[in-house]
Amino acid sequence: MKRFVSLMACVLLVFSLAACSSPSESQGSGSDAGGDNGITGNLVLYTSEPQDLVSEMIADFEDKYPGVHVDLYRSGTGDVKTKLTTELEAGGTDACIVWFADLGYMYDLDDQGLILHYSPASVANVPDDYKYNDGMGHEVRAIYSVLAYNTTKISTPPADWNDVTTADYTGSLALANPSYSGGAMTTLAVHIQNESQVGWNWYQALADNDVKMEQSNGTLLTKVSSGEYNGVVVVDYLPRNAKNDGSPVDYVYPASGSVLIPTPICLLSSMPEESVEAAKAFVDYMYEIETQKLFVEQGYVPIISEAAEGSDVPTIDDIKVLPMDVEYMRTNSSDLLAKFSEMFGTQ
Repeated sequence: MKRFVSLMACVLLVFSLAACSSPSESQGSGSDAGGDNGITGNLVLYTSEPQDLVSEMIADFEDKYPGVHVDLYRSGTGDVKTKLTTELEAGGTDACIVWFADLGYMYDLDDQGLILHYSPASVANVPDDYKYNDGMGHEVRAIYSVLAYNTTKISTPPADWNDVTTADYTGSLALANPSYSGGAMTTLAVHIQNESQVGWNWYQALADNDVKMEQSNGTLLTKVSSGEYNGVVVVDYLPRNAKNDGSPVDYVYPASGSVLIPTPICLLSSMPEESVEAAKAFVDYMYEIETQKLFVEQGYVPIISEAAEGSDVPTIDDIKVLPMDVEYMRTNSSDLLAKFSEMFGTQ
């Protein structure tokens, strides 16, 4: 009988403890367990970000916000702009969030009242160069136009822009065509704004040296890795990742200044009301330290510098950048492209 009473007491104690335990103690808590944080909605993201990297990020976001589903449209900057412009002119778009490399276009949308301004509290200490027009859009990680080279072809690394106009790169240097690439268009505009460091003379020297053109940064990376090109002008995370994967490539941030390629993330004011909180949560998510560390793992320079600690990725404070005048770019982009095409023809 004593054993029976003792056994029953133990059983009652177990049930009592189970009843008193909180959900977080018995099932895990919050985002760590993919729990319900109360935010729901469907989002549509239009982006030019690399498919594999942005898909990895979306999967992580949906795990932390299980009530939100994100659909993705991904293509090159020019294609994304064309799709979005066509839809807006026809009366509406499914896009809730836009994220691609054309800051001037974002300002154009904002001028038309098409951007929902939102600034997370976490961006308060982000430098002004990485956020735009009082909450219109923000950089969530930084990419820069740099010089990359094949280490089996080039024994003396370039240090600055003019170093790739030499005989070592005759017929074997390539860059993305600004008619197709938003990043290349930004690079062109910033180069011309900074005439004393780069300017049209640099582009003429490239033309005289038989420079090649490609439509995408990915193609540039592939061809410099294979040795088809000795060097390329490319966005920095690509050669960094290739180098870490063992490809015979290295890269430098030019001494006179790299070019920041703005890729702001912006919310469209036309999205359904029931999607607004989810869209804001998506922006908030970008500045969580775990997300910033994910960007570092993907090879990007984080906006929150502490995320880069212990990695080979630099911080935004480590990189010298050429000054950018957004209004100059907006006003003169057509003329810049016309002169570029005149100088290089159709490639």
